[in-house]
Amino acid sequence: MNNSATRGYRAKFISIVTLLILAGFIVNSLASYYTAYNSVSSHIRDDTLPLSSDNIYSEIQRDLLSPIFISSMMAQDTFLRDWVLDGEVDASALVKYLKGVQDRYQSETAFFVSEKTRRYYHSSGVLATVEKGKAINEWYFRVAQMDDTYEINVDHDTANPSEISVFINYKVFDYQQNFIGATGVGLSLSEVEALIDSYSSKYHRQVYFVDRSGELTLRGQLFDYDVSNETLKILQKDPSLEQLAASKGLDYSEGNHKVYVNLRYIPEFDWFLVIEERDVMQKQVLYQSLALNISLGVVVSVIVLILSWFTLSGYQKRLEIMATTDKLSGALNRHSFDLIFERYVALKKRKQSALSGIILDIDWFKQVNDQHGHLVGDRLIREVADVLRAEMRDSDVICRWGGEEYLILLADCDIASAEKIANNFCQTIAHHTFEGGKNMTASLGVAELAPNQTQNDWLQKMDNALYKAKANGRNRVELA
Repeated sequence: MNNSATRGYRAKFISIVTLLILAGFIVNSLASYYTAYNSVSSHIRDDTLPLSSDNIYSEIQRDLLSPIFISSMMAQDTFLRDWVLDGEVDASALVKYLKGVQDRYQSETAFFVSEKTRRYYHSSGVLATVEKGKAINEWYFRVAQMDDTYEINVDHDTANPSEISVFINYKVFDYQQNFIGATGVGLSLSEVEALIDSYSSKYHRQVYFVDRSGELTLRGQLFDYDVSNETLKILQKDPSLEQLAASKGLDYSEGNHKVYVNLRYIPEFDWFLVIEERDVMQKQVLYQSLALNISLGVVVSVIVLILSWFTLSGYQKRLEIMATTDKLSGALNRHSFDLIFERYVALKKRKQSALSGIILDIDWFKQVNDQHGHLVGDRLIREVADVLRAEMRDSDVICRWGGEEYLILLADCDIASAEKIANNFCQTIAHHTFEGGKNMTASLGVAELAPNQTQNDWLQKMDNALYKAKANGRNRVELA
């Protein structure tokens, strides 16, 4: 089948798949819209609100819970613990570490307070010494005495006392589980409020957090106290918010409309996520959701179309690579070499240029396999190939010729130039320290392709030169 026909079938297949996906999106969106339109109350309580809660919870896990995992990683980091146990000698090393954490994870701040020296290390430097009796330092002594390994605390930032931040304060222990300090990251309160507001705007619902007693703990700037005042009163009177969170939530009438409330317990915060919705907005939201779903379907369909095209094209290329490349070393295999050799011979004739080759054999390779095993031998074969590729010219071609043998094809290269290249290979390998501290050598045979000489005769000349290099003591180059 020619390339044009292949592209035609591929385009037809991808178009059908894309249309099916788009049709599925549209049909599903329309069915959901009309079902919800006819049963707004049950749809809110049983479907849309729990679904929105799941989506918001997933986004919270992505946006707000990641600082907990970052702080946990810092508390378990062997660098941090070893730096403390070694006497906190180089403060700049820890400052650099904290700056790296802050930059990598886009946190507002990253810090560590040492139990031994009470120094407050920050991504910008050593800021202060934590002392008892100061309000801004109370958090540290609370963390040092708490039973839990971490806490979430809204407090003033030591680095910028005028700013309020949400901190993840994580206890750090040495290898014998002795408390040696506290570390963590912080998010600016305004950033957290903006995230909560983004959830409220995106899902058209009131989103906030309460503690176990139903008291408001965290909300965005868009939070409306008047709207949620009655909900907060109900939650504060409920004896068990955990049971309420395990159920479908609650709903109550307020004026001429109903309010639906869904709760999700966030164990990492020990808070409850509250999502509130009123049915007066539901029909408008359903229409917007329908438009959003259809738009999403179009976007996904376009993405599927693009990805499918490139995937099928890439799959064809991968098949070609698998058929022509040695898996272990990444070099060409012998079948590919035959094809490349024909091209280079044609190029040699057309340009009236020279063509040479080098056969390289790793010395004493059998001993490596016998003493260290085949896995070590395989790594050595890969590393030798990497060393050769680093020294080769762009026009040179490397082929895995046998177990520990490589053949390098040198275009536009006479025997004298090939000898210099081979000697460079030989010296580079001899001076290279391989994995595990091993030093290896190689023997090389070099031959230039003579006019009208067959491939087999040329390869035999290189083989003879290689055997001569081995017979003369190895770790050397011999010419055919």
